[in-house]
Amino acid sequence: MYRIHKNALPNLAFKHCITLIILVLSTFIFACRNKEEERTANTYFDLKGLIENQIVYLSERKPKVTKTIVLNGKKEVSSTASINWQKELELFMQADINKPAFKNSYSTVKRSESELEYVIRNGEDLNVRFLKIRMDTLQKQPYFIQALIKSENKIYNSEKYIELTFANKNNEWHPVSYSVKGHQKLLMMDPKSFDISAKIGL
Repeated sequence: MYRIHKNALPNLAFKHCITLIILVLSTFIFACRNKEEERTANTYFDLKGLIENQIVYLSERKPKVTKTIVLNGKKEVSSTASINWQKELELFMQADINKPAFKNSYSTVKRSESELEYVIRNGEDLNVRFLKIRMDTLQKQPYFIQALIKSENKIYNSEKYIELTFANKNNEWHPVSYSVKGHQKLLMMDPKSFDISAKIGL
């Protein structure tokens, strides 16, 4: 039967200690790297973080939403509180431009103290063409967000203008309306226009 020599025990303890130190240092370095990547990613306004917070809030509150849809001239109005907010606000998540690869792709234009706009630079080929944000100057909270999302290839092209409006109620800012307007076209087919607007009954 194999026995561990008593003199080997301190060596084993030392090796275990070294292994533990390496694991702790690796975890620390990994955490620092993640924080550095987050700082790099947040070159622009944190739209993704804002929308994620609102998805949680709206999913908990379950407000009634009145939606008007105009598709190729045909109008339809509906009202419901059963909404998957993750899917409903997906386009606004897509309008987030905080990706490390995009950090030099947009020019920042400050229209005024309350209005900020990110405009795609010449030569860049990204879906989000511009992102506009209007802020409440006192509370530094966004009350209007607008973006243009375009995608095109040899067989398909689409253009979507999206808008999200917030209001301050009881010292909290939450969305009260949103809209998606634009068109899409497949090769050899007529373009289809759409205009979707919704009011949130908070």
